[in-house]
Amino acid sequence: MIIIIGGGPAGMMAAISAASTQNEVILIEKNEHLGRKLLLTGGGRCNLTNICGSEDLIHHFSKTGSFLRDAFKAFDNNDLISFFARRGLKTRIEEDGRVFPVTDKASSVLDLLIEEVKKLKIKVLVNTSVKEVIVSQSVVKSVLREDGTIIEADKVIVAAGGLSYEATGSTGDGIRIAEKLGHTIVPLTPGIVALTLESTLPERLEGVSLNDVKLVFKAGKKKAASGKGSIIFTKNGISGPITLSSSSKVVDWLNEGKKVSLEIDIMPMLDPKETEEVLIKKISGSSVKKLKNILKEFVPMRFSELLLELSKIPQDKKANQLTSKERKDLIMLFKKVKFDVANTVSFEKAQITRGGISVKEIDPGTMESKKVKGLYFAGEMIDVDGDCGGFSLQAAFSTGYLAGLSRTRYEDLDDSIFVDRKGHRGIIFPKGGSEQWQKEQ
Repeated sequence: MIIIIGGGPAGMMAAISAASTQNEVILIEKNEHLGRKLLLTGGGRCNLTNICGSEDLIHHFSKTGSFLRDAFKAFDNNDLISFFARRGLKTRIEEDGRVFPVTDKASSVLDLLIEEVKKLKIKVLVNTSVKEVIVSQSVVKSVLREDGTIIEADKVIVAAGGLSYEATGSTGDGIRIAEKLGHTIVPLTPGIVALTLESTLPERLEGVSLNDVKLVFKAGKKKAASGKGSIIFTKNGISGPITLSSSSKVVDWLNEGKKVSLEIDIMPMLDPKETEEVLIKKISGSSVKKLKNILKEFVPMRFSELLLELSKIPQDKKANQLTSKERKDLIMLFKKVKFDVANTVSFEKAQITRGGISVKEIDPGTMESKKVKGLYFAGEMIDVDGDCGGFSLQAAFSTGYLAGLSRTRYEDLDDSIFVDRKGHRGIIFPKGGSEQWQKEQ
């Protein structure tokens, strides 16, 4: 009997993988429905993965990312895309290699996973919480439910998530189970998260978006720059793709007690001289216009007004009245609008959890605990976090898939038991899987 704790993407993929090798599987979920958090990913569209090369995947994770190498060998981004395509859900590639279902609905992804769980006759227990994994002589024996019921198990996969999106049931239950069984827990912090700023300006700018900008974060002599992208001002800070993708480094610095500053470059493709030339050209063509109306061709009106305020230029000043000093002050702001970072938003609004079970205590070739035989981990509760762009969800699916396989290390498995589609590696489900899968071959 294989018991899987947690019905998110990692848990569902672990269940599908395990059941495809003709194991008896029970999937336990504390919520009323499977995959609640999955419905929130990618803004409700579900950024499944990223199309970057398999080796490049590793470089989009934290310093522990090499731990995922075997999981990606077993089930990488191409395998994941094929998994959904062969079951009727096509995907499309968007900016920065992000992969989404063509339906633009996370519910399409969840519905397909649930349907596969049903096809494989996996027993699902919802509204069920696990109190403890029972171990004897460092070997898994059973699972104790909160209602006192004990279910015997040969193998337990814990995929209960971290602390992000607590409303979806991510309350750290799996982390507590692992810690109780003697595992080292790297401190948990929010990841892929919006930032708050030490200024009243964001409230005035709430809802304003800036496109094709660059962020530069500084902490003492350390510096981290984002790529070019978009941000949006919130009531007390900033969010948006490049904010989220840069947040991990900022979180680390804040946790170290460092003071972090932010500089926004509105025209990252141009140096100050080129920026000035562009502005002069715009002004010369509309010299009688108010300056703020010319600036709104580059940034939204509310931000245009802010630039004038910070430059100490009157809001009603016409373009042909701009002095040389005022123009240079304005150009400096185009290249460097400064803020001080106060903090991150709470776990409740973070997309992922950073930290978790130390990778030193998990076999990367199987996802099995090095401390307890028959105990496996998958997904967000492992101390590996990815960049914004579908990477963390890919890690969840990959570690779930690998954890669901037999106890034999992935690289030691006999190639003859794998389905080989037309001479190339696709979805690697062992033969003897669901009848539907066999028919597809």
